[in-house]
Amino acid sequence: MRIHLRLVVALCSCYCLLAPVRSQHVETEPPSPAYYARNARNVELRCRVDKPIEQCRIRLPGPSAATYDVASLPAGVQHIGNDTLGECGVRLEQFTANNVGKFVCILLVAGQQYEGSIEVGLRVKPSPSELKISKYTTLVDGGIQANQTLKARCISRQGLPPATLSWLLDNKPIDERLIKPPQITADMKDQQVLQTIQQEVNLYVTPEHNGMTLVCIAKHPDFQREQRTSFPLNVKFAPEEIPHIHINELPASGSATVNITIHANPKPVTRWTVNGRLIKEGESVDIYQAYYPREIKDNGEYTVLLKNNDCSKERATLFTLEASNMLGTQTYIIKAVPVDDEGAVVNEIPTADESRDGSNGSTYWLISVWTFFCSVIATRLL
Repeated sequence: MRIHLRLVVALCSCYCLLAPVRSQHVETEPPSPAYYARNARNVELRCRVDKPIEQCRIRLPGPSAATYDVASLPAGVQHIGNDTLGECGVRLEQFTANNVGKFVCILLVAGQQYEGSIEVGLRVKPSPSELKISKYTTLVDGGIQANQTLKARCISRQGLPPATLSWLLDNKPIDERLIKPPQITADMKDQQVLQTIQQEVNLYVTPEHNGMTLVCIAKHPDFQREQRTSFPLNVKFAPEEIPHIHINELPASGSATVNITIHANPKPVTRWTVNGRLIKEGESVDIYQAYYPREIKDNGEYTVLLKNNDCSKERATLFTLEASNMLGTQTYIIKAVPVDDEGAVVNEIPTADESRDGSNGSTYWLISVWTFFCSVIATRLL
């Protein structure tokens, strides 16, 4: 038993050492597969080992299976490389369709024979890339409903080699964790096997993505410049909440305008309530005039204005704005209070809700911040 086991181990060790060595010792330049343009000049194919080469023979890519000694290569083929440095290869004067196939180098090194090979192909320009979204995407009013995972797929068809794909969102690289590995499939066209590559990105879209652009970039040696395929993100969502809106109290006389910026897509319909008066957009009631929402950015930001034409008649301290679109309704409460030069509330008494949730201190401290972000102002007009 011991003799038998030792023999098996010895045979296995010998096989395990010898079999991989023949492939591991030979490196090729370029790596396989390699693709070249039709009629490319001076195409170099070579093999390398880490010891001097005693003999080098070549099989050229193409229909012929003939094996050549590097000293007797056919016309248009030149031997390259230094045998003493472990290099052997050929330079093809011109690459044609007849050169498509496998290049093989057969090397004799330290009395042992090794082989290296390179699959050589004719480069083919892919079709223009495509960018598609999943048929299961929820669409609303010609856009994508917010708060869902958008599955987008980029496809570059029938090229050799396949194109390389990358992604941008608003001109910034997408987090690689959102991108799936590319898939490459083979297609037969004009008796030639071509490759199609496709890749998917899964992006959870929110209102913040509205107005951004998803871009797939395809690169290929035969493209003069990279191909960009774009998909604008038209994200649909109900008017968003803005908590604790404070503005400076209205002046004692003249006119003043309450100005608030809201975020919604599609465009909302608005109406104001002031001291029991209901003022719809585009209408005037008593001293108040409500304007239609005006889009200020492509990402769904709208300015909504309410004008008091005569503050001497009334200086309201509480305004209610209601904004609605097909996806929902939002109500905004705007309080007009005295503020100092830095936008902080002066001598404000917290409401029961603010006292209960402990937010009054932070609310007052953030008044100037909310005023900046929400563009809520009361402006005295001359």
